Amino acid sequence: MGATYKRATKGEVARYAFGGIGSNIPFMFVAMYAFVYFNTFLGIDSVTAAGIVAFPILIDAFTDPIMGMLADRTMTKYGKYRPYVMFAAPVLGLTMVLLFWDVGLDGPAQIGYLYVTYILYALASTAANIPYHSLTAVLSEDPYQRTTIASAKQIVGMICIIPVLVATPLLIKVFGDDAGAFLPITIIYSVVLVLAFWTCASGAKRSDQPANYIKYNAGQKKISVVEQLSLIYKNKALLLLMVAFGTDMIAFGATQKTNYQYFLFYVGKAELASLAGMMMLLGIPVMFMLPWITKKLGKKRAFIIGSTILMFLALWVKLIPATAISMIMLQAALAGIFGPLTGILGWTMLADCVEYGEYVTGKRGAGTVTSQLTFVNKFGQAIGVFLLGVILANAGMIEGSMEQPQSAINAIVNIKAFLPAFGYICSIIAMSFYPITETFYAKMVEENEAKRG
Repeated sequence: MGATYKRATKGEVARYAFGGIGSNIPFMFVAMYAFVYFNTFLGIDSVTAAGIVAFPILIDAFTDPIMGMLADRTMTKYGKYRPYVMFAAPVLGLTMVLLFWDVGLDGPAQIGYLYVTYILYALASTAANIPYHSLTAVLSEDPYQRTTIASAKQIVGMICIIPVLVATPLLIKVFGDDAGAFLPITIIYSVVLVLAFWTCASGAKRSDQPANYIKYNAGQKKISVVEQLSLIYKNKALLLLMVAFGTDMIAFGATQKTNYQYFLFYVGKAELASLAGMMMLLGIPVMFMLPWITKKLGKKRAFIIGSTILMFLALWVKLIPATAISMIMLQAALAGIFGPLTGILGWTMLADCVEYGEYVTGKRGAGTVTSQLTFVNKFGQAIGVFLLGVILANAGMIEGSMEQPQSAINAIVNIKAFLPAFGYICSIIAMSFYPITETFYAKMVEENEAKRG
């Protein structure tokens, strides 16, 4: 059965993997530094800063399904999804530069400028990332090669976000340790993301061609909007995956934006944020092992095991004193090692949900299905950022200050420990009901092929 799966070449996988750079660098940079930039460097109060971050993400979350449906309906001589990746990438880079450019405004004018630029950035991100992630299901039908593809783009993306995690705190000091330091840093990251997305699009050129979609559309009338929506609400596997990812993103939205503040205010050594960021690299060997792990355990079981381990690691944060640097780094190291068991597997399972959608509806729409995971990703982040602003404001966080009351520091530690634990518990529950196993996947693909025939 496996020999009948359409597969990508190694060269195509390698080039497509560069999309991990184009996607991860802006995502991690904005996720980790937008709130800090607004609150600590521009002196905007916690609630307002959280609103600037959360509101555009919330809008963007609801535009993701629209983008997915639009991409599914698109067909050009360059393909279905690649044109969006190629042309949206420069816009994404430009809007990110504008977001971190301190143009010298104050008061309402400054707030308005940040809202507008953040919304434009979020929309450009959607236009590039939804089609990019949709291409995973287009490149290959083999479930194990999809794991390899997802691992490859995450490995490349992980290696190349080292500047975001490690160099950014150091570059902030080099470029002046003020709001103006963010502009040259952002320009560098923007150039890199554009080149990466263009390389990614070249890797999908053979697969994303009009002729390749004929077998999915042969003998069928043009799919309606209602039929596209059925790919979502009738897709049990997708809905459960959305719950698992959405709750994790609530935690991520709050914890990643306090990570720098955790080391700055709780540990008292902001430079250690760079070292902690490097611990994510320890997950790279696990990424290489994921195809083997999923063959031994199955994607569902591996996801549940990973969520359980990460839940306990999150709770451990609450027990580590600020002076126990080695324990703090050990916790970060273990989280980096086991992180791929949920972070990467979720995206490979999403590609399988495309097959499940076709299995239950008779229709296929990689963009429509893919957009739902990015929707809950961003919706969860928006909720998490809003919670972050409210919690820190109630805890007495002082905007624009390098000295914080103990109540605010305690709140940062609690956010970093308890919100991720809550997210992983919800993931475990949702994945317990996830219907796609390896045997059922083979049955789905076989029946889908028969229906097309």
